[in-house]
Amino acid sequence: MGLTKRKDGYYVEFRVLDDGKTLSLSSIGQGGRLKRWKVGSLNKTVAKQQEALLKTDLMKGSVKSDHERLVTFEEWGLIYLELEEVLRLRSLKDRVNVVRLQLVPFFGKKHLTAITPEDVEAYRAQRKKYNGKAPSLQTINNDHIILKHCLNVARRKRLLTTNPASLVPIPNANNERDRVLTAEEWQRLHEVASPHLKPILLMAYHLGQRLGEILNLTWDRVDLHRGIITLRAVDTKTNKPRQVPMTAQVKATLIELSRVRDIGHKHVFVYQRNPMREVKTAFKTACRRAGIENLRFHDLRHCAATNLRRAGVDTTTAMQIIGHKSPLMWKRYNSVAESDLLAAASKLQTYHSNTVITPADSLETAESISA
Repeated sequence: MGLTKRKDGYYVEFRVLDDGKTLSLSSIGQGGRLKRWKVGSLNKTVAKQQEALLKTDLMKGSVKSDHERLVTFEEWGLIYLELEEVLRLRSLKDRVNVVRLQLVPFFGKKHLTAITPEDVEAYRAQRKKYNGKAPSLQTINNDHIILKHCLNVARRKRLLTTNPASLVPIPNANNERDRVLTAEEWQRLHEVASPHLKPILLMAYHLGQRLGEILNLTWDRVDLHRGIITLRAVDTKTNKPRQVPMTAQVKATLIELSRVRDIGHKHVFVYQRNPMREVKTAFKTACRRAGIENLRFHDLRHCAATNLRRAGVDTTTAMQIIGHKSPLMWKRYNSVAESDLLAAASKLQTYHSNTVITPADSLETAESISA
C-alpha cells in the first residue's frame, strides 16, 4: 500500500472491503482486496494530499463501490442544473449555457471518475467562442470555476473521491475594474433611463446592492418606517444576512413604488406586471442615450463603495452596507480618483497651516524669551 509513481503520474493503493455499495478501508486480519487509484498528478506533494483525502473517505465508508453504475458527466450535468442550490444562483442562466453548450460536449461521455486534471487542462486549451475565436482568459476561468463547483457537488454526493478541476490552477485574469461615475455622468444616466430602470439604478448607485439582490427584493424585506432593507442569508451572494439603510432618495422612491404596487406580486421591481429578471437591454440603452462608455451595471457597486468612503463612513459600517466580507475586497471596490488625491493634499495643507510652527514664528518666540 502507498504511493507508486508511473510515467503518467502517481497511483495510490489501499486494501478495501466492498459491500456492493461502498468501499471501506480494510484493517489487518479482515482480508479485503487491493485496489489502485490514479491520483492524476506528477507532483508528489499533491499526490500525498490526495492519498490522505482518499484514506479519510475510505475510513468513513464514503467511497462508491465499483459495482455501482458509473455516472457520465452528461448525466450528472443535467442533475446538477436542477439542484436547488444551483437554481438559486444569480448566474443560473450563464451556468446553464456553460454546462450545456461547453462542458457537456467536451466531457459528456466520460465517467465522472475518469476525468483527470489533464482533461481539464485540455478543455482550457481548446475552449473557443461560438464564432470560433479565442475567448478571454476571464471567460475560460469562468468555465473552470463552474466545472470546479459542479464536480465539488458531485464529490459531496459521493460520486467522486477527488475533484480534478481543483488540481488545475486558475490563472489571475487581472480583470479588476475601477470605473466610477462622476456626479455629472450619474445625473445624465439617471435622467435618460427608462422609468422601470430608474429606481434600480438608484438602489445600486446609492446602496451598492448587487443586481440579484435588487431584482429579488420583496416587500416583506422593506421597512419604510425604519428606513431599513433586511436581506436574509439566502438573498445574498455571501450567504450572510445584512441590513441596508436607505438614503432619503431611495426611501422616497420606494414609498412612491409602494403606492402603486401590484398586490398580486411580492416583488418590489416589476415590469408589465411581472417580476423583473434582467436589465441588460434597458441598461445598455440608458448608457447609449447618456453617452457613457465602458460602464457595466456592476460598476455602480464600485461607485457606492467609493462614495461611502468620500462621505466619511467608517470602513466597518461601509462593508456592512455593501456586503463585503473582507477588507481586501472592500479596497478592491473602493477607487481613489485624482480629485481624492488633490482633496487629501488640501486637507494636509490645512493641517500643516494650523499646527506647524513657521520659521518666523520660531524667531518671534525666541526673541520674546530672550527679552
